[in-house]
Amino acid sequence: MEINADNLRMVNGQIKPINGMTEKLVSIFNSLNREDFIPEEFKQSSYVEKNLVLSNHRVILKPELVARIAMYIDLNENENVLILGSTTGYLTAVLSLIAETVIVVEEDDGYIKSSELAIKENNLNNIIYINKSISNGCVEQSPFNAIIIEGAVDHVPQKLLNQLENGGRLIGILSENGLCNAKMFTRKEAVFYSKQLFPCSLPVLPSFKEKNIFSF
Repeated sequence: MEINADNLRMVNGQIKPINGMTEKLVSIFNSLNREDFIPEEFKQSSYVEKNLVLSNHRVILKPELVARIAMYIDLNENENVLILGSTTGYLTAVLSLIAETVIVVEEDDGYIKSSELAIKENNLNNIIYINKSISNGCVEQSPFNAIIIEGAVDHVPQKLLNQLENGGRLIGILSENGLCNAKMFTRKEAVFYSKQLFPCSLPVLPSFKEKNIFSF
């Protein structure tokens, strides 16, 4: 696959300098043209250092944020991962080149169709798309080694944490008092631990707003 110069500059300028970034992940980002996963109206902004704002408070995560999530979730090749709210599928594609299986729950059918076209063009065949509400997760396919909520939330529902395998981890971006921070939740038997990863800025996903659900 021919990689264009803009993609190479993005990787070298935005992803490679991240502290802790691995050579394996850098290679994966070099192997995928980001613009393949960007809608036509945003193609000219495929490699910019900012989130791309879609409709209904949805965003395509900027390259650096995708890279940080991929780095911290630290998947192994025999693991499965659930992605909640994938929009057009760039993070999904990146993780599919590491994980055994990627399950995607996305409630916008248009995003699923565009993502399926992009993964077909890139010969990715270990991704399963499910069209339903993202806030419920995917209990029928659980447990998962890893779960990623691709967007900010004001809570992490216990029912999502319960879908983790023992030793599994979930990355969520928590919006608290107007500030967003990525957090890692790890399951140890029936106990869940959390730690802060890094600050960022994203709108809260509509599906997670104003839910009276136990959260961490």
